[in-house]
Amino acid sequence: MSRAAVASRWSALDARVEVLAPGSEGQDLIRFLDATASPGATAPGTPFAAERIDAIQALSEAFLANSELRADPASVAVAYWMRRAQVARHQAEFDRRVRAEDSLVRVPVGRVFHVAPANVDTLFLYSWALAFLCGNANVVRLSQDRGSIVDAMLGAIREVALSHPSLRDRNRFVTYAHEDQVTTALSAWCSHRVVWGGDETVATVRRLPLHPHASERTFGSKFSYSAFSAARFLATDPGARERLVAALFNDLFWFDQMACSSPHILFWVGSESESEAAASALEASLQADLDRRGFVPSAASAVQRRAFAFELAADADVRVSFARPGFVSVQVRDQQGLVREVSGGGLIRHARIGALHELAGFARESDQTVTHFGFDAPELTVLAEAVGARGVDRIVPVGEALAFDTVWDGFDLIDDFTRRVRVKPA
Repeated sequence: MSRAAVASRWSALDARVEVLAPGSEGQDLIRFLDATASPGATAPGTPFAAERIDAIQALSEAFLANSELRADPASVAVAYWMRRAQVARHQAEFDRRVRAEDSLVRVPVGRVFHVAPANVDTLFLYSWALAFLCGNANVVRLSQDRGSIVDAMLGAIREVALSHPSLRDRNRFVTYAHEDQVTTALSAWCSHRVVWGGDETVATVRRLPLHPHASERTFGSKFSYSAFSAARFLATDPGARERLVAALFNDLFWFDQMACSSPHILFWVGSESESEAAASALEASLQADLDRRGFVPSAASAVQRRAFAFELAADADVRVSFARPGFVSVQVRDQQGLVREVSGGGLIRHARIGALHELAGFARESDQTVTHFGFDAPELTVLAEAVGARGVDRIVPVGEALAFDTVWDGFDLIDDFTRRVRVKPA
């Protein structure tokens, strides 16, 4: 895109967009777009360049030095994900691919436009950091309805950008109202667009044109659930059970159970008596864990999950229990109780199946993550073959539902954020 085209497209939009980071210096968005997209633009960076790894490490340190972020488990998780040791693992995987593709050269895709979700505070950082490490220039659109955690993250980004030019000069974190004209202009700028959000957000953005040579990846609404071996859960010793429910807490209660990978149904594999006993024992252990943490759900969450439980009871054969103050329990007895609607806020549906492979009959294209406990690798491989063909993208241990991976929803983000150049000698 020419300098004149970029400036013309953006001259009427600049006032509508608030640049949140990296800092006050060089924040003019028109100049940034011009500098990264014009024919004479600075070349993209090298994937996993030292200065970019240094910037991500500095950002990790800044997060852990911030008292508000340090008190937020999800922020601590992303800080650890950005540590140099973790980035080195991604770099090693990238280098392995490069060695395996001796006739190809991997380069950055160029310019990435990220549309971040509003329901998961930290997700924009994973998406952006990986694209940044792959050598790209980035614009990240954040919701105007963001909380103090996101503002604290942006403050850390501004601080780190002061001493890391690759972060300062090649990235803009912005916010604006839902205006198609602005999104269209940014879509014309980018060479790859990544959209995180519900199906409605994806449908809205997808109808807006992209740069003719750009690619796109969308992540719409997903539904996730768990599979537990009832017999193996009942056989766990107290210490192991305590660790398991602590891991389940992360899956259920981070982001108010509204992340796409948060489980909403716990499928118990076993006999009816085993499954009932295991569900009851898990609930007791989970409530004890909540008591130890001093966890009290918000009033809004309590009302929301109670209303959802009543609606479910009106339409399906279920048994609802409000006995646990930290969550609502629903025993599902028919298919109507397994609807793919989510409540959030700590509502757990229990359902029994006779064997793990029966999940294949439940799996759908809109499903994402199955967390598991009590099954060995061959069983899980068989499950993956059955449910993966129907749509499930991830099968991970309990406690890792929200752990970000470079392969997400079945797509490889390192592949998305880089291009292959074919080299054929004479």
